[in-house]
Amino acid sequence: MSGFIQIFKMDMKNMVRNPVLVSLNTVFNILLILIMGFLTSGAYAKASDAYNYYAVSLLIYAMLNGAMTATNAFMERDIKKPNLRIIHSPVGKFPIYFSKIAASSLFNYICHLLVLGTVIPLLQLDIGGRNIGFILLLMAPIEFAACAFGIMLCCVFKSEEGASTLVSSALNILAFLGGTFFSWDGMGGAMAWISRLSPVKWLADAFFAIIFDANLSVVWPVLTGSVILSLLFVLGCMKLFKAEDYLC
Repeated sequence: MSGFIQIFKMDMKNMVRNPVLVSLNTVFNILLILIMGFLTSGAYAKASDAYNYYAVSLLIYAMLNGAMTATNAFMERDIKKPNLRIIHSPVGKFPIYFSKIAASSLFNYICHLLVLGTVIPLLQLDIGGRNIGFILLLMAPIEFAACAFGIMLCCVFKSEEGASTLVSSALNILAFLGGTFFSWDGMGGAMAWISRLSPVKWLADAFFAIIFDANLSVVWPVLTGSVILSLLFVLGCMKLFKAEDYLC
């Protein structure tokens, strides 16, 4: 256990000291919310509605995009070099990939809390009111599942580039279809139906139901689904991770 903790601390330090990862998970998301909200404010009855919409939809996009942080933390060239010593240590293989999942998900979670802590008072948003605790609760397993997925893809492709390319392409398509950048609901029944094929849309609907309708019935399905996916992705890492591939 002490070995895992030391590896976890090292992974956290590597990410915190990486200005690109920090800025992408904080400053970039804040600016994106401000820009998209400003550009679309005329399409809503109140400008605050536009900022509310993009604060939620882009938060979901950022959480799922956390898989990119995980791939960087796992197989970025400068990260792999010091981790070569860990592979030959007696701690085993499990801490190598699980510490990256745990550290990157915690790092993403903290960064996205900072995003909410900035945009909510700045834009006077209503993100759940007294139910915001349920939003924060659901964020944690979603962050973990996304990072576990990114690590599993690294185990499949054996490179950060291959995993990142697939994650980026798939996420952008799902986010586009799921209404992250603009809602499809007002574009006819066919487009609205296509939008609902994206899991990004399911998450957005669940978050909006909690925030605007105080509908807490969606909490348990999202929480359960995220936990199950997390377990499956971790099991995938256990089956697919090979130290000899990591050395290449």
